[in-house]
Amino acid sequence: MRSDLIRESFVELFPTREFLYTPELKYSGRFKGYNGNIRLSRDKLVVSLSRQWRSVSRDIQKGIIQELLTRLFRVKKKTMAMELYHSFLKNVHHTIPKTHDHPLLAASFERVNDRFFDGLMEQPNLVLGRGTTKLGSYEYGTDTIMISECLFADEELLDYVMYHEMLHKKHKFSQSRHHTKAFREDERKFGDYEQLEKRLGSLVRKAKRRKSFRLW
Repeated sequence: MRSDLIRESFVELFPTREFLYTPELKYSGRFKGYNGNIRLSRDKLVVSLSRQWRSVSRDIQKGIIQELLTRLFRVKKKTMAMELYHSFLKNVHHTIPKTHDHPLLAASFERVNDRFFDGLMEQPNLVLGRGTTKLGSYEYGTDTIMISECLFADEELLDYVMYHEMLHKKHKFSQSRHHTKAFREDERKFGDYEQLEKRLGSLVRKAKRRKSFRLW
């Protein structure tokens, strides 16, 4: 039974703890890429993974389940399965189809790639966003960078946000989903960090949609 995979993952991660939960493993079409989540309700432990995980080896699936368990129970642990999982993520973008592109975003990606990454970063899917609440994002499960079209008014700001999202692609294998010290240090290599952040705020206000925005 596939729910046994949750029990096995738990026991390997916490060998001295008794497994006192009713496990349920589900594969869902509502996740993008190789994503998933975990939920504990009383004694029921539910792990939901994207459908892409069905064809992935059992040991690598243990890795993502253990990764979710460490977040649920707020512990820092490493296992062989988790190492296999992270290795899988480092290479999965090579197998993801690159079906989305945009000429202005591709030009920005190329400029930033040449300037900061010696042209070595593989171009991900590039898609256009319509709002100003979220100026950019990187989704590792689909290897996709989204950039808001409002940035087309300022090429330097476009490249700055593109650089920010390319850093997420570069740093996506860190244990934390938040901006690490190494991420922040890389981000400031773009130059004029404070001034660029002010200009981003001004650009959003001029768009007269929303005054708040975020980068992720």
